[in-house]
Amino acid sequence: MFVKFIKNAFPTAKRFGCEGCDTFISGLGSLVDYAADSGIENVILGMPHRGRLNILYSIMRKPASDILAEF
Repeated sequence: MFVKFIKNAFPTAKRFGCEGCDTFISGLGSLVDYAADSGIENVILGMPHRGRLNILYSIMRKPASDILAEF
């Protein structure tokens, strides 16, 4: 839903989705949740731009308003 909104709100901006990364997204979400439950306060991800907005929103739970303000 977030990716669809970005597509409609910024139709000319270059962006990339996470199609085909379903297993990776689930695993990353579990890893971040486990880290948080274990007392980890910070997670630093080095990743290419592909799917970064979706990761920030869906997995890292960054507010959409913050992402859109930076976009």
